[in-house]
Amino acid sequence: MPHVISVVQSKGGTGKTTVTMFLATAMQKKGYKVAVLDSDPQQSAMRWSSASEEPLPFPTLPAPSPSELSEGLHRAKKADFVLIDTPPGNEKIIDAAVSAASLVLVPTGVSPMEMDRTQITLDALAKTTTPVAVVLTNVDRREKLADTVHAELVGDETMALADVVIPTRATTRKAFGTVPDLNEPWKALATELCSAFED
Repeated sequence: MPHVISVVQSKGGTGKTTVTMFLATAMQKKGYKVAVLDSDPQQSAMRWSSASEEPLPFPTLPAPSPSELSEGLHRAKKADFVLIDTPPGNEKIIDAAVSAASLVLVPTGVSPMEMDRTQITLDALAKTTTPVAVVLTNVDRREKLADTVHAELVGDETMALADVVIPTRATTRKAFGTVPDLNEPWKALATELCSAFED
């Protein structure tokens, strides 16, 4: 059975699809068999895949309902890792994705507004027995705010905080519809997450 990572945030526009597609690419480059399930009705991951002139190195399957998610997981049962790109605000599909997950990954920026909605997400996940990890993304390391947020999250015992921080990059923002061009932080994040399943 594959390890399932559900990428979850309560609000849209947080980079869930970008995180999903970059991580899937990085894991595939490490030699793992990877599949992406797109459970967002907007089908951003599916549109990313269809817009790419070069085929992505992993299958991207539509899964916009709990039943289709279950079917997609069955179809991807030979993968090493399955990443689920979840929608904001759809409790049924989010609950199904969290229940199916080996790990819930919550991407967030470090602005006060982003941290507020991340706290809402973490509160909603408080009762799950699935491990939860937060990854800081789109971070300008020149800003002291990132260090402040990092220090606050380290003390939160309800979730883990990824050691790797994803910096803001123009190439990342422009990657939609392409095979992601990986920089070192994405490779390092994939290594960190894959290693967590080997312990």
